[in-house]
Amino acid sequence: MKLKVGVIGTGRRGKVHLRQLAKQQNVEVPAICDILPNVAKEAAKITESRPYLDYREMLDKEELDAVVVATPAPVHADPTILALENGIAVMCEKPLAWSLRDALRIVDAASKTGQICETGYQWRHNPLLSVASERLGESGIALIRGTWYHTVPLVESIRDVSTGGGQIFDQSTHIIDLARLFAGDVTSLYAAYTLNARSRADFDNYDNWDGYAVTMKYASGAVGSFGSTYALFLEHGEPVTLDIIGAGILIKILGEKVIVVSPEGREELGANTKGFTVQSDIIGDFVKAVATQNRSLVKSPPADSVKSLATTIAANLSAKTGEIVSLTELMDRARSGEELPAI
Repeated sequence: MKLKVGVIGTGRRGKVHLRQLAKQQNVEVPAICDILPNVAKEAAKITESRPYLDYREMLDKEELDAVVVATPAPVHADPTILALENGIAVMCEKPLAWSLRDALRIVDAASKTGQICETGYQWRHNPLLSVASERLGESGIALIRGTWYHTVPLVESIRDVSTGGGQIFDQSTHIIDLARLFAGDVTSLYAAYTLNARSRADFDNYDNWDGYAVTMKYASGAVGSFGSTYALFLEHGEPVTLDIIGAGILIKILGEKVIVVSPEGREELGANTKGFTVQSDIIGDFVKAVATQNRSLVKSPPADSVKSLATTIAANLSAKTGEIVSLTELMDRARSGEELPAI
């Protein structure tokens, strides 16, 4: 019997997930949902699905085993929670939510319902990460360094900081999350952002920072720094980077490649991110997790991904206040009911 999987939100990212679901032999997509009629109609053609304009109606009328929530971050929480409460497994795109309060609502719903719930940090499904971790062995980590260079976002809702959250929140969250996988949780951070290049250019409808710098301390004793930008241009060619430095070893997650630099030389570990199979990418693993109830295939459950969200929200808060932010204190504020949104 095939798994019945629905998709809520069929814009740019939602269509990517739809196409991956279409490749799964044991999956059918009976229904999809988007608030824009034309978008819903076109997306439904990909998998010959019934289109809905209201996710509540879709969840009420359709018998689904799982849903993928690929709406914008400000509207992740409600459809994710409703699906979980209806006994439906969920893969919710990253970041987990727009605010820490909403993210904790998802964490609670996943815990109370016992349903499988994954957050869309697809890089965690790179099979090379376990190899990199083995090479690090018991070495402590001295330094984490990450960069993500980009241009003005093509998606209008991401271009505006009030709906997109900025580069650290939207894109660099991937490498900040990966750094946590290796170095552990962030304890405190300081961030400084700027709008210094795009503000001098003849560019309309841009309301966002264009340069981002964040320094972090980890519970493991490691320190880290992340730099990102929206000031560059398309096809600039610079890869996304994450360097992890241990005792006598450097792990470089360099765009598509994972490289180990050690006294024995420089070794490329082989596969690249484009080489993910349907079985090993996030959709493939999510589908298998739902089918088999094997929770080891879920690499980023809400109880963990909320910490990556908190880190990016803390960075935005630090950049606005000019103060060092304690992640423990921030999470305590969220648990006491404070909303703490992305911006």
